[in-house]
Amino acid sequence: MARIRLADVAAEAGVSAATVSKFLNGHHKEMSAATRERIAEVVERTGYRPNSVARNLRLERSRTLGVILADIRNPYSSAVLEELSAQAADTRHALTCAISGNDPAKEATAIERLMESGVDGLIVNTCGGNDERLREADRRVPVLLLDRDLERTGEDEGGGARPLDLVTSDNARLVCELVHEVARGGCTRIHLLTEADSTSSIRRERALTFMRELAARGLTGSTLTLQEEPRDAARQLLELAGAHVPLGLIAINGLVFQQLVEAVTLTGLPVPERLRIATFDEYPWNRVLFGGVTTAAQDVRAIAAACLTRLLGRIDGDVGGPRRIELPGSIIRRASTR
Repeated sequence: MARIRLADVAAEAGVSAATVSKFLNGHHKEMSAATRERIAEVVERTGYRPNSVARNLRLERSRTLGVILADIRNPYSSAVLEELSAQAADTRHALTCAISGNDPAKEATAIERLMESGVDGLIVNTCGGNDERLREADRRVPVLLLDRDLERTGEDEGGGARPLDLVTSDNARLVCELVHEVARGGCTRIHLLTEADSTSSIRRERALTFMRELAARGLTGSTLTLQEEPRDAARQLLELAGAHVPLGLIAINGLVFQQLVEAVTLTGLPVPERLRIATFDEYPWNRVLFGGVTTAAQDVRAIAAACLTRLLGRIDGDVGGPRRIELPGSIIRRASTR
């Protein structure tokens, strides 16, 4: 069977090839509803598929997006990547992914390699240390930051250097609500458990918000690095518990929560009688551990959609202005804080 061409679709629909091309590229407002319906019927009936290679050459696009993640060990990163991949496929884009491992040198190399490969845009979960490289990359193709922002400088605030688009959650509100959930049953001492490195702007934002919220509520506590070795972490928790009954613990992300679960199990301290526990990021195991763990759930589907919508919009020429897009998460109340 001969391959159906765009001209064949146009002839059967009684329109020009240019009109069919506009339809296929989503410019539906430029034609009447009746015209759209005729073209759609012919496309569906004939099974027409555009020659994407020739089309991309004409548009000077690869229909490939680069994604750089700082730490794939974090369950949140893999969840967002899965959503990005699925939603990009729906827009006929492919993803090329690199992992920096929180190493600025590896991130810099990934930026250059992805740019050289001809990606149309970049989504970067930056580990820091590459602000100028990212700004330079953004002058060549659109760059969007996922969760982690560039370092704030006087130049940025004064308008000299262009900030980049950022998509993240409403972290400040989620932190405040987690503190509320842990404290509302009479828990007066709460610690925010975090990672050893401070490369993540989002972790820093969560920590600052946490300390402000403790002060506002008249509570005691601190931001602490949870020891990586499980037995060391268990001893750390036993020392923190002391005479504070119950003691509140909030994991700053899913990776720290995994470490916390192992440490709590080794201590033998009951939850929620001795420890009240909450965490960021919702996963199936949160529903069963300790009878259910109170969670600040980020909407990874909405986050992925916002990343792609903004990035593809910029690729199509919608510069607008750099945006900080904060998407609402939700608090899931469970037995671990009751």
